[in-house]
Amino acid sequence: MRASVVGARLRAEDDHLPKALPRIELRHGEALWVLSRLGFQGAATKSTFYEYIKSLRKLGTPFEPGEIGRGRRSLANYSYRHLMELALALTLRVYHVVPDSILVGIIRCRRTLYRHYGRAYADRCSGLGAPISVKLPGHSAITVRGVFLDLRINFSGGTLTTFGPPQLLSPREALSAYARMDLASRALLPINLSLLAERVVSTALRAPRVRTGPRPSKRRGSRSLSRIR
Repeated sequence: MRASVVGARLRAEDDHLPKALPRIELRHGEALWVLSRLGFQGAATKSTFYEYIKSLRKLGTPFEPGEIGRGRRSLANYSYRHLMELALALTLRVYHVVPDSILVGIIRCRRTLYRHYGRAYADRCSGLGAPISVKLPGHSAITVRGVFLDLRINFSGGTLTTFGPPQLLSPREALSAYARMDLASRALLPINLSLLAERVVSTALRAPRVRTGPRPSKRRGSRSLSRIR
């Protein structure tokens, strides 16, 4: 009985989302709103969080060179894959900061991760991410669903020793990894990428319109401004 209740709750959380991945295009302020709502801002002030995201952009996350124009008024459009890259990077923070070596690894494996982000949403309740139930004697059943991501990250003495190649895991494979993994030698365990994808899409679809950049001047004001020039 408990297993069916849990399974129904997991399906209900997914029912309100589009079956196919929707097209997402957000401005900078809207993307920051999404990340904040997802909890990545934490206790930091709005300005501090915004400056940190700006610093990630300077390091190449989440945009590739040339994706944003060079003009002063060029605006960034954040797609699903851009939001997922930021969400993944922020999930991997250590003491509130993403190590540069991890950012380099994410950028190096970007094309592979793009494919993984798409499959994580498509197979969130079926295929590779089909739910499984684990029942132990004397305990309620545990239902696990979604595609998991193993980045194969290892640190030694504070230095990144291995990163990737990123691998997708089924719920069964992820549970097996949790059970057999040597926690002392692995810095990060597999992440439920499907649940992260659901949260990103759900929040992005509810994002309010946020204006960024200079506001257009009124006609009267623009006339006086032309005199100053």
